[in-house]
Amino acid sequence: MRKYYNYLIWFGLIALIYGCNVKPGEAELQCNKGGTAEILNIKNKYKAGDPINMEVQTEGLEEEVVLIVWDGKFGEQYFEKTIYSEDFTFAFPDSISIYSGFVTIKIIHCQNLLSKKKIYISSLHPVGAIEAYLGPKTLAIDQNMQSMLCLIPKDKYGNALEESDSIHFSTKYRNMDNIKVKKGIENLLSFIKIKNNRQVGKVLLGAKCEDTYIDEQEVAIVEGPMQEVKINILELHPYSDQRQIVHLNTDVILDELGNIVADGTSVIFVVYEKGEIKAQYQTYTVSGIANIYIENPKKATTWDVSIVGAPKSSEIQLTFYDNLESIPLRIEKEHLVVGPVVGSLDQYIPDGTEVSVTFNYTIHKNLQIEHGFARLKIPETILKLDEVICEVEINNQKVKMIY
Repeated sequence: MRKYYNYLIWFGLIALIYGCNVKPGEAELQCNKGGTAEILNIKNKYKAGDPINMEVQTEGLEEEVVLIVWDGKFGEQYFEKTIYSEDFTFAFPDSISIYSGFVTIKIIHCQNLLSKKKIYISSLHPVGAIEAYLGPKTLAIDQNMQSMLCLIPKDKYGNALEESDSIHFSTKYRNMDNIKVKKGIENLLSFIKIKNNRQVGKVLLGAKCEDTYIDEQEVAIVEGPMQEVKINILELHPYSDQRQIVHLNTDVILDELGNIVADGTSVIFVVYEKGEIKAQYQTYTVSGIANIYIENPKKATTWDVSIVGAPKSSEIQLTFYDNLESIPLRIEKEHLVVGPVVGSLDQYIPDGTEVSVTFNYTIHKNLQIEHGFARLKIPETILKLDEVICEVEINNQKVKMIY
């Protein structure tokens, strides 16, 4: 028994020694790299859903395994094929050809590309109602605005139509003849613009491609502007701290007929200070709502905010208070030290805040706050005086020190 045990140990050692010299991949079956293959009898163009078969002529690949690659819109798919004769026929699965676009078919053996062929799969005619998007659905007669009807025609497999296909649009304005336009397809879609023709009434829209049509669509041209809009305050820190922001938005903006205005409708907010325009902010609606973000003022003030143009709104008032708790002053070895200057939230006021210093009503110096402090050397001519008067102003707040 001990004899067999020794044999087993020696056998394991030999296997371990020789096995360590085998590099990864060398233990795999070796293949004949001298073979050739050529794809035959395959068309350049197919329609979506067509069966795709091909003949492959080979030489020197008997009993070898080749890899057939379908490289299409959604990446590569692989199929293994063992070759038993020089020529063979391969049929791709029916579901593989339902997606339109360019496809490259490859034959690979031993990591060598033996043959490839590029084909194109075109989409079919559209089916069902054509996917349509329209907006805005209301145009005010006194506005220079347009609406757009956008179509995304697809076949039964969800493929976009070819750019060689076309859409026939029909537009009927009030008291006018039907306007017919033929448009191509680009970047998966086709569209027309509906202009404001300065006539109150409905604009009826239609479109077709082959034997498919859109559902009923219409745009209303109305006399009045959009309904008055309410402005909401979502976020407000009522202090003169430019590190903070005011967030305002609107209620859902509706046109005169009660429709939500189209995404991208321009809304202009105007900020008034003491009766004069302080700033204007232009933004655009998303789902009928417009948002703006305004930096707080650096000084205490009152703002009146409203929307101008179309739509209009009533005014809201925003009041901002001083953000300074106090302005401490002291003298350190011929230097005037201002600070620590803190705000309403027990924070240093923002770096870069301007500080104005006046000595004895004659000499003026300007400096800035950094980490809550400002430090300034007192002029020698001032130090020689019997009395030194320092006046410091920050954000319209003044303090005085006499020594």
